[in-house]
Amino acid sequence: MLNSEILMQGLTIMLVGMGVVFSFLVILVFATMLVSSVVKWLNKVCPVQNEETKKIKAKSSDDSEIALAIAAAFAKN
Repeated sequence: MLNSEILMQGLTIMLVGMGVVFSFLVILVFATMLVSSVVKWLNKVCPVQNEETKKIKAKSSDDSEIALAIAAAFAKN
């Protein structure tokens, strides 16, 4: 008799714990979706301006600059 009562209490605690975890995860998903929609709305209201960076192309014929950069990197270590 005592073992069946303990087993039922264990199952009840397990189900309550799993229910709490499941409800927390559902709330977390909806909160994430809400924050995502708020961020999308904020991006429409005040968009972020990206500065374009200028890309410097390395000259393939000028190997001395590349060798100098490699030597400086090794010297720094």
